[in-house]
Amino acid sequence: MPTNSVRPSIAETAYRFFDRAVHPEMFSPAIVGRIRSSQYDLALGICQGGHYLQFTCNGQSMTEVTGPESEVLSSYGLQQTYFFNETEELVLEAEKNFKYHFAGQIEILDFSVFTRVQMELEYEASKAFISHQFPAKNRLQPGPLSLAQIDGSENSITVSIFHTFPDDLVVLRTQSLFEFPAAKSDN
Repeated sequence: MPTNSVRPSIAETAYRFFDRAVHPEMFSPAIVGRIRSSQYDLALGICQGGHYLQFTCNGQSMTEVTGPESEVLSSYGLQQTYFFNETEELVLEAEKNFKYHFAGQIEILDFSVFTRVQMELEYEASKAFISHQFPAKNRLQPGPLSLAQIDGSENSITVSIFHTFPDDLVVLRTQSLFEFPAAKSDN
């Protein structure tokens, strides 16, 4: 007996950018990761419909949310909502006391290619910062997978996130780049 997928269709999935922190209680993450440094605080959660990423630097915060448009969130601080589509890539830049660059793109694949990409991402999940695979809709289809990889340097951090949508044979790739002033050394 088939069940409904825990992940909504890519057609229902939206990117939302808030110029403030959004309360973590608004989400039901399957897994959460956090990085704290003297310069920034980054919190990332993988949810059934996608992810949330909250970044704070020098007292200013922002939140990106990728998930179902039906997910009820406050409109306070909401700067942009965007639905992903096959023909264009979303690129967003914001200036605070740090720079934020977001890029998101979907790839619609045929079944054999999607299956291969899903297996490759399952392998990469063991090396990811955080990852989670949700239950499969049926025994013939893989479960939706999400994983996040993080790379950083003295004055930047890049978060690459992959979400698979087995019902739609789609892979959503997002990349968020945060650039901030290098920490001052005490010499």
